[in-house]
Amino acid sequence: MNRICPRCRKVYSYNLKKCPNGCNEKIRSESNKIYDKYQRENSEFYNSKAWKVLRESCKNKYSGLCLWSLYKHKKVKKGTTAHHIVPVSQDKTKALLLSNLVYVSDEAHREIHKLYELNKLETIKQIKEFIQVYDLEYGGRGI
Repeated sequence: MNRICPRCRKVYSYNLKKCPNGCNEKIRSESNKIYDKYQRENSEFYNSKAWKVLRESCKNKYSGLCLWSLYKHKKVKKGTTAHHIVPVSQDKTKALLLSNLVYVSDEAHREIHKLYELNKLETIKQIKEFIQVYDLEYGGRGI
């Protein structure tokens, strides 16, 4: 059985799951650019040098691992996003604090935001517990 890529129209095997021309990544990249330019709140903050440096510090602190997947699902996953525990829209004073950030994967980030809609305080408490466990295990300096 074969699939047809909606972007490049290439026919490829159903077993591959992704277009061999890399169209899935290109579509995601284009979608992210549009979101960042027109829909993202606080875009000037997320494009600032201070944020980019802090995001790298967060990544280094957690050794590039997704903390949520590690402790919640007991799986080692590569993180991709620095997540604000207390959102920037809620408290701008905590926006540039490393203690308000946790490094997570895209899937975990979506899961956390869904949980925020249901029970924000419980989810924040759970994230802080994961950070404490990580700091105890690795001394807050990464693996």
